[in-house]
Amino acid sequence: MEAFRHFNTPANEVLSYDQLLPFLDERSEHQHYKDALVEAEYHLSKEAYATPDPSGLRLTEVGYKALQEGKEA
Repeated sequence: MEAFRHFNTPANEVLSYDQLLPFLDERSEHQHYKDALVEAEYHLSKEAYATPDPSGLRLTEVGYKALQEGKEA
């Protein structure tokens, strides 16, 4: 969610994997970035904040609203 906030991503827009990579590297000290990506996709999908997209992660309306309200995990 930090990446979506950083890029000021609107609802239903996709952040590319290239944009997400620096945030995944920062969060995943001991994990390979692909493992961190799988974990992020699972968590964000479970919360309905984002959905996987062939080019990255798509911010949902629920995720956008959570960002606006500061309720994201």
